[in-house]
Amino acid sequence: MINSFALISLLFACFSAAAPYPTRQRHPINRRDIDTDPSHCPNFCAGTNSTDNSTLYICGDPRLGPVSLPTALPLASLAGSASSYHRFGGMCPGDFLARYTDPTTGFFVYPILNGFHTSTIGAPIAANMTLQRGTLLDRFGSERGNFMSPAGSPYAQRSLPPSNLDAAPGAEFPWNYHVYEVEVPFVVLAGPIAPWFGQVGLGVQFQMEKSVQRLVEGGWIGRVNLTAVS
Repeated sequence: MINSFALISLLFACFSAAAPYPTRQRHPINRRDIDTDPSHCPNFCAGTNSTDNSTLYICGDPRLGPVSLPTALPLASLAGSASSYHRFGGMCPGDFLARYTDPTTGFFVYPILNGFHTSTIGAPIAANMTLQRGTLLDRFGSERGNFMSPAGSPYAQRSLPPSNLDAAPGAEFPWNYHVYEVEVPFVVLAGPIAPWFGQVGLGVQFQMEKSVQRLVEGGWIGRVNLTAVS
């Protein structure tokens, strides 16, 4: 742990930075991101669990995220056409999975120390912080999780796998994106995010004692209508 003054200074800095491809693929590929260009790799889908869902997911593998990414604000600037997000960190899809998944289960392997960046002695850089009423938070993922970030943080700074962007067609929350507002102040463990999943990290994450769903049910946070912040 580091002292609160040092963490606040660090958080302020983080806030300031704030096979051939299947022919069934019909959605536009984000040409800004070479990682999703089939010509980037000799056998683009080698090493993946390719399925018939290639119109929804890269190589038909949900772990690789959706084919289409946001093209309209505000999400385009976080994870889409106007962002700095490169989904595989310059690797081919199969190499990305080989590096970040368990070879037995195929599940993603997450970083140690709950994903907090570490000091020079290997200690997590994190400290308690009170989130005040009116603070906007967001999350790419289900409400079962207990991590959030300051609303509007770029996806590349969150060190999340591309599967966190998966959402069923016509889902209420596109790209699995949720926004919340603090209703009652509460304490979280806050700190900078370690690089992982081919991403630079260095954004800010808040680890809560309860899941997002429990916080909503308890009245600590409220769901925000995305049309009000778009």
